[in-house]
Amino acid sequence: MVNISSGRVAFVGAGPGAPDLITVRGLRLLQAADVVIHDSLPGDALLAECSATARVIAVGKRCGLHSATQDEINSILAFEARRSTLVVRLKGGDPGVFGRLGEEIDHLAAEGIPFEIVPGVTAATAAGAESGFPLTHRGKAASVTFLTGHCADGSDQNWSAHVQTGATLCLYMGAKSLPSVAQKLITAGAKRDLPIRLLSKISQPGASDVLTTLQALAKGEVDVAALPTPLIAVVGAVVESPRTTGLIGRIAAFA
Repeated sequence: MVNISSGRVAFVGAGPGAPDLITVRGLRLLQAADVVIHDSLPGDALLAECSATARVIAVGKRCGLHSATQDEINSILAFEARRSTLVVRLKGGDPGVFGRLGEEIDHLAAEGIPFEIVPGVTAATAAGAESGFPLTHRGKAASVTFLTGHCADGSDQNWSAHVQTGATLCLYMGAKSLPSVAQKLITAGAKRDLPIRLLSKISQPGASDVLTTLQALAKGEVDVAALPTPLIAVVGAVVESPRTTGLIGRIAAFA
């Protein structure tokens, strides 16, 4: 049983899309919540797990389409927590990976509102699992790095440093900038034929899986704009793992 205390917020990772990829703890909290405040990634099947008496509030944010500002979301969380027993803030993937979790818990802490964080399956690990490749592999990649395709402050990544590590690079968000990112990686010293895998709508209907190279992507040979979103790009030798053979049918089955 989940121990529920008064006026509490639980940040729950919904996983990458499939409703059965949420954790058991996360699902129990979702089912027990008085209020559920969710972003645009969790689907209807997962939201159907909410109690019939729960108030469900959508505050989803997608590129260029924001239903609520971050300040508004912070205020809603605090307001609802003060008048409810359990508020669940449902976020796609893992709430601590590019989910603006820090801003929300900082606000709750300043308001004296208790919270807990329930991790979820993030897009990068789900992408590897769905397509049959590991993010690390002896002899190919000893580390993995999660990166955003664009920084909120307009700054850029230190691409040279990332290339030098030899890590598998998992690029979240910024699908439109991927051709530019591919060129920056090449300029920073990455091999032109280094494979990059573009995975869309992981574990969801309409999923797609495109394997290409940095050079092909930089030259515009892949129509990234035509790919469905959300999309994650994984760069590195691991994405060509021979274990992916035979698993593509699983991906195609979602279409």
